[in-house]
Amino acid sequence: MPSALHQLVGTVTDTYAVVAEHPGPGGMRPSVWEVCASGRQRWFVKQHAGPRLHRREVDAYQKWTIALGPGRTPDLVVAEAATQTILVTAVPGHSLNSLRLPADQERKAYEQAGELLARHHSAAGGGPTADTAEDAWEQTVSKVLASAAAYVPEPELSTARALLSEPPPRLPQVAGHGDYMPKNWMWDESEQLLRVIDFERAELQPAPRRDLSRLRYRILHHNPELNAAFHNGYGRTLTEDEVVACRAYGALDAVDALAWGLRHHDIGLVDEAHTMLDNLRLESRNRLWGGWAS
Repeated sequence: MPSALHQLVGTVTDTYAVVAEHPGPGGMRPSVWEVCASGRQRWFVKQHAGPRLHRREVDAYQKWTIALGPGRTPDLVVAEAATQTILVTAVPGHSLNSLRLPADQERKAYEQAGELLARHHSAAGGGPTADTAEDAWEQTVSKVLASAAAYVPEPELSTARALLSEPPPRLPQVAGHGDYMPKNWMWDESEQLLRVIDFERAELQPAPRRDLSRLRYRILHHNPELNAAFHNGYGRTLTEDEVVACRAYGALDAVDALAWGLRHHDIGLVDEAHTMLDNLRLESRNRLWGGWAS
């Protein structure tokens, strides 16, 4: 761990040990160090890859995470803008992405995930409507497709172009998590309780922009029981406008993720992007005879 980060931890405790490092691939994602202090306290030191990610995560801890309830997220201990670093408490449990749970526990975890996301989305109150004017949408789509063209095969690009031909409906902005996936859900089997981590992509955005579209097309589309559990926790199914927005935002996210994954040799992300595109194709076909329930 860099000396500047040791100095940051030293402002909180005199006695500690760095017990593990979890670097991001290719230096494009944050590096995280696990620290044990006296009294068996566990913290994580996280150095962000840029000032925007740092600012988002600090803002989320200061403004929004309290809405999820006591103990359902880490606590921000200290933050330092100069080194783009935060120190947060550890939470119990293991990433749901790494667990193989019995079906009843998995449904319970997804129901709690829906409940916690609903709380996070409401944390900012009624946000202004997102600007998805046709000209702005076309510029965004053109930029993403042009960037992806050197890496993404034409069949995938063709699918994305068809799905991106119309801008998503204008929807209110919420306090979005930005990467609300099982890798960031910590499940404690003894308590049967879910907690949420990693808020560096949290910002005001329409709920389908990343949170709902990623879950829908990476996981829930082909898991009806988990889909039902999640939406039961979320408190409702999606509106028709939200379904349409998920389709557009999902296609944009999928092609962007596929290009990034291929460029940086992130096989896991490539697989997730292919899953999104496959499910988007399937949903488009199914719409011809009634569609898939939201």
